[in-house]
Amino acid sequence: KMPRGQDVLREDGGDESEVLRPLNATGKGKLIVIDGLDGSGKQTQTKLLLEALSHMGHPVRQVSFPTYGKSSALIELYLSGAFGGRAGDVNPYAASTFFTVDRVASYLGDWRADYEAGTLIVADRYTTSNAIHQAAKLSTEQKRAFFAWLDDFEYEKVKLPRPDAVFFLDLPPALGQE
Repeated sequence: KMPRGQDVLREDGGDESEVLRPLNATGKGKLIVIDGLDGSGKQTQTKLLLEALSHMGHPVRQVSFPTYGKSSALIELYLSGAFGGRAGDVNPYAASTFFTVDRVASYLGDWRADYEAGTLIVADRYTTSNAIHQAAKLSTEQKRAFFAWLDDFEYEKVKLPRPDAVFFLDLPPALGQE
C-alpha cells in the first residue's frame, strides 16, 4: 500500500519532519526528491506531498526531470535510440551529462530564484536518477568510482543544489503496472 498525504511526511503522525524545520542559515529553501523506477508512483506521491506541504502553509514548487524542453535535446535523442539501440551503447558518464545539463538549465533558468528565496522544491526525479539508471550499466567494482564522480560533477562542479531528502519508491515493477 502506498502512503497517502501526511503519511509521506512522518510515520509518527507529527506535523513536520526534520526536513521541514526552519530554513537553514543561508535562507535557502529545501529540496525534496521523489525518485524510483518507471511506474513506481513518483507523480502520484509528488502531487500528494505538494498538496500536504501547501496545506501546512509551506511555500512549495514542483520540478520534474527530464524537462523535455530545449535543454533536453540530447536526452530525447538518447532515449529514442539515436545513439544506439541499447542503453549500454552510450557509456554512463556521457549519458549522465545529458541529464545533468537539463537539470542545470532548469535550475539556472527556472527555479533557482524560488529556491534561494526559501521555497520548498519538490522534484519528481533529480540527480539520483542518474545514479539509479546509469549505474545499472556498470560492474559492482565500477559503481563506487561512478558514484563519486557523479556526486562531484553534479554538486561540486556544476553546483546543483544537494537534496535535503530523497525518497526512493521501491515498488515491485508488476505492482506499478496495475
